[in-house]
Amino acid sequence: MKLLRYLGGSVLLFLGLAQIASAHEAYVVPRDYFWQQLATPFSAHALDALRNPNNVRITLEVVIGVLALLAANYFFRESAWGRRFHQAIERLAPYGPLFVRAAIAAAFFYSALSWSFLGPELVLQQMPWPAVMRGVLFLCSGLIALGFLTEFAGLLALVLFTIGFFVFGLYLMTYLNYLGEIIVLLLFGMRKWSLDGLLFGPRKLFSTWEQYGTSIVRVFYGLALSYAAVNVKFLHPDLTVRVVTDWHLTQFHWLFPSDPLLVVLGAGLSELAIGLFIIFGFEMRLTVAISLFYITLSLLYFRELVWPHLMLYGISLNLIVQPEVFTVDHLLFKERRAGWWKRPWLPHRRVGQVDGGSGPAAV
Repeated sequence: MKLLRYLGGSVLLFLGLAQIASAHEAYVVPRDYFWQQLATPFSAHALDALRNPNNVRITLEVVIGVLALLAANYFFRESAWGRRFHQAIERLAPYGPLFVRAAIAAAFFYSALSWSFLGPELVLQQMPWPAVMRGVLFLCSGLIALGFLTEFAGLLALVLFTIGFFVFGLYLMTYLNYLGEIIVLLLFGMRKWSLDGLLFGPRKLFSTWEQYGTSIVRVFYGLALSYAAVNVKFLHPDLTVRVVTDWHLTQFHWLFPSDPLLVVLGAGLSELAIGLFIIFGFEMRLTVAISLFYITLSLLYFRELVWPHLMLYGISLNLIVQPEVFTVDHLLFKERRAGWWKRPWLPHRRVGQVDGGSGPAAV
């Protein structure tokens, strides 16, 4: 029992750090202060937290607790209940793209409505022809919501993102999750539950590659999380320190350590781990579910704007229900018909198909 309490406390601490990791500093601290801090030279003083032996002990406890959680999830997935649970989730896969479609349409709409570009810290007035940019955002939102000329909407959105990259620089990598979905819209369009499907029928161009659309979105989403972790929490830690101190997070002793620097370091490591797990598709559904839960808690506690997080909800829900293609989980739990070096290239099987038996054709 003592071991279980120890592991449970360690996992709870990790989840608390995941909460602060999910908090977008740009939405919590004043905008001017945020950009002033990003303009300062890089600093890695969050690592100074490890100079304290007690902080090192806490870090090791959290690592052990998280490894235990991952192991428990692995054995659950290997069980009959786990397999049935994940098969049931994948039956919702046809609705996954609708989540992302609704999310990106709503995000573009509220972005234009608030004279922002993707996030409230990116002001449209800083971009050339802001009124035109706003109109294009409204147009993309409407076209995507209707599923009409979605490839054209994807092209327009890609042009906007490119202009934004030249205006805001590498910081726009924080929003690579948008870019992933924009690329998917441009390449594959939207032929399900859409006007395009009714008017133009199935899309033939790139159709054989459409099954990897979710993989594209997944990798770009993971890259966005990883970049935010490195750029803000590791290279500009004072931003997160201010969040910790302004919101008195260390008063929650059952959830956060008393050293603000350790909170920052732990939050950065948590966000980076979540990003890398999503990129490689390792324990992905568990990872996405945890991040989604703590994004919600972050919204409630920090009282952040909801619309900048709509894309996170849409992508997360889609990742949870989609079959696992080109992921580590695919190798661990789905493909055991050949050597591990061949498994990533074997076609993913539909839900209900059994190893060694006949079944529906692979996706």
